[in-house]
Amino acid sequence: MEKTSNNIYSKIFVIIKPFIGLILFAILLNTIFSALNTFTIALIKPVFQIIFDTQTPEVAQKGFFLDNLKNNFYATVSKLVLSPDGIAKSLLNLSLLIIIAFILKNIFKYIASVTTAKFEEGIVKSIRDKVFSKLINLSIGFFSHQKQGNLISLIANETTALSSASVSAFSTILREGIQVILFAILLLSISIELTLISSATAIVSLTLLRFSRKYLTRYANRMQTAMSDYTTTMQESFYGIRIVKAYSAENHIIKKFFRDTLNFLTSSIKHRKIMTLVPAFNEVFSITALTFVLYFGGIQVVNKELSSDDLMLFLFSLFSIMSPITTVIHSITQFPRGRVAADKLFEILDYEETIKSGNINKINFEKSIVFNSVRFSYEKDIVLDDVNFELKKGQKIAFVGSSGSGKSTILDLLIRFYDPNNGEISLDGKNIKEFDLSSYRKLFGIVSQETLLFNDSIENNIRFGRNEFTTEQVQQAALMANADSFIQKLEKKYQTIIGDRGVQLSGGERQRIAIARALLSNPEILIFDEATSALDNESEKIVQNAINQILNDKTAVLVAHRLSTIVDADVIYVLQNGKIIESGNHSQLILMNGVYKKLYELQ
Repeated sequence: MEKTSNNIYSKIFVIIKPFIGLILFAILLNTIFSALNTFTIALIKPVFQIIFDTQTPEVAQKGFFLDNLKNNFYATVSKLVLSPDGIAKSLLNLSLLIIIAFILKNIFKYIASVTTAKFEEGIVKSIRDKVFSKLINLSIGFFSHQKQGNLISLIANETTALSSASVSAFSTILREGIQVILFAILLLSISIELTLISSATAIVSLTLLRFSRKYLTRYANRMQTAMSDYTTTMQESFYGIRIVKAYSAENHIIKKFFRDTLNFLTSSIKHRKIMTLVPAFNEVFSITALTFVLYFGGIQVVNKELSSDDLMLFLFSLFSIMSPITTVIHSITQFPRGRVAADKLFEILDYEETIKSGNINKINFEKSIVFNSVRFSYEKDIVLDDVNFELKKGQKIAFVGSSGSGKSTILDLLIRFYDPNNGEISLDGKNIKEFDLSSYRKLFGIVSQETLLFNDSIENNIRFGRNEFTTEQVQQAALMANADSFIQKLEKKYQTIIGDRGVQLSGGERQRIAIARALLSNPEILIFDEATSALDNESEKIVQNAINQILNDKTAVLVAHRLSTIVDADVIYVLQNGKIIESGNHSQLILMNGVYKKLYELQ
């Protein structure tokens, strides 16, 4: 457990390392602020001395070094404020000194707060950016085992939890801890005996913290899980709102969300109970210590062992130290929740990618891509078994078969969303694992059955992530995809915002935008994964005409549900249970009188 903790802290240190300068500056500012705050409390003694004793206090004999420090400090203050012109002048000088001290204290407090906010928010941004970048760069295989809501919660909630329960808590402990140390020095300089009596509460507080830690961690884990659950429910509900409405399932989804939020509420309350009890008990013990000090200190004053102004200063200082101690303890109780969040975040950051990029950046598709004895399974069930075929440059090949036969999996392997468990996929004789992943995927233009568009302009949806292409090139791609005609009829044309997932466009219009996006970079290989299966007959004809127009002189891979769309393919592969059982062009397959002919006749 200790090694794991140290490992987490070392990882966190790597993230905060760029902010060390700001952190050190914040420590310096908070130290000055705490010193000035302690100074303002220490001025209570001169107030009592001036009002109740007009004589300049004599510096005590040298003894314990804190006594010397205290006495020299008050001797300096006395020289600054005491005036031979009487009490009124001395009070005026002391009042001015107090005002200056408070002004300086608040100036440093303001600068320290701003500096602290900079490094706190900077660290959170850094973590959030790292996690998002890591997630975006992970392979499709990772996302197939994750709930989208959990990933959204990870970035939105866990980073916030880490911020409030670790980064902010650390900043608070830093600031208030310095305050505690300085007040402790002041208390020790007045009376070591009374300080020991009052510090007995620290032992009780540490015992409480140790006892409560495991419960705080337990409920923090439950809170984070419940938070992920209700985020997932929200994400799925909004994404599938049409289904929710179609089946009148509003009450069902509301009840599910209510259960998720109730689980979070229950865990949160239990977590808060413990977090509140620890400081509450600590405050009770602190007040008890204060009364002990009042009793024993009062006896010392009566016995002339302690001056009355020292006792009053001790009591004020002891009362002042209680608030920062309570704050420090409260901040420490937040660490378990921050630790839970950190574990979840570093689980992603430390995730080892299975699809690793190769080193060859320059890729020229000159001859063919070959699947050689490819075998693949997602879990235990075999999806592809000993698949062999060749995609030659300039050739159009198609895959047909029933649902679950492995058609889309072949495309995923071709694009290298996954790697085969056995066998090899090669491009011009080289294993595709040797190629740089980004460079390799630029060979392809992909149009899938499920068209994903973004809540942005049509132009930005076509350009998507490729800012090097001009508006004219975007429009040319739209022309090739038969999309320019309907775009020109829109009020804002290419600057039209199409809504979330392109809801303001029809299915055929969305698909033509997707085709334009695939064509923009003039890819060497076009992939159409059942690109027209979700469209009505009229839209299908328009989109199919666009596809037929752009397939001239192009290498293409087609997966089709409607066989009429692939009769012109050079080679058609028929898949069944993950195996290629027939292959040939349309005429050859019809003559075989096999599975393909039956599928064709059924349609």
